[in-house]
Amino acid sequence: MAMNKSTEAEALRHPASVQELRREFAMADLDNDNRIDLEEFKRLLEGLRADMSEHEMRIGFQEIDTDRDGAIDREEFIQWWTSD
Repeated sequence: MAMNKSTEAEALRHPASVQELRREFAMADLDNDNRIDLEEFKRLLEGLRADMSEHEMRIGFQEIDTDRDGAIDREEFIQWWTSD
């Protein structure tokens, strides 16, 4: 995935535990539906100060949404943060 991440974002990519990832997911899941939609994903990236265009955000979202259901679930989120 072509993402230019800030130092803050890079630090979050390697949390100490799955519990931390679950907390990050819950914070990104603004409507508490156990899924991160595109708008929530954009806010997450903006909060991380990721320098990405709208197009890059959409491409990144599509790459993370591996089951192609239009949302990022917790497992997809954890896979994203823990992959290289």
